[in-house]
Amino acid sequence: MGLIDRLSDRLGWAAAWLFFITGVFLTYEVTARYLFNAPTTWAAELSQLLLIWGVFLALARILHRRENIAIDFLYDRLPSVWRRALDAFTLIVVAAFSAVVAWYGGDIALDSYVRGRSTGTMLNIPNWWSEASVPVGFAVLLVQSLVELWRIARGAYETDSTRRHRE
Repeated sequence: MGLIDRLSDRLGWAAAWLFFITGVFLTYEVTARYLFNAPTTWAAELSQLLLIWGVFLALARILHRRENIAIDFLYDRLPSVWRRALDAFTLIVVAAFSAVVAWYGGDIALDSYVRGRSTGTMLNIPNWWSEASVPVGFAVLLVQSLVELWRIARGAYETDSTRRHRE
């Protein structure tokens, strides 16, 4: 379980760096375009690719740290046993959805790889480079959600409100 948590954290940090690099690329593009009238052929497309990977790599870390958007008005008022049951149900839904998306997303990326599809832009980046982010991100999310379910089953899972009150 610790291995999966560390993997999720490292992928989350990688996503943060991808977002930072995207900011650098886009700042360079705006500067080159509007100050020097010399737009790039690569900044927008590479930024899009990095953003896509960043979003999907961050999924598992967000789940593990419970930093996703939550409406907790009623949740905080539930007894602890109901919060755990609700968390378990939510994680089961996340795991099932992640499994389906990882499976079909993998098929789509593999199909693009086999057929040699590309963006058709100046860089002509293979489509599977961006499409592979979906099955990778959701596969890690699936594993992280199963780890969190295991924590609930062992009684070692903190609810969101417990964590917030402790911090």
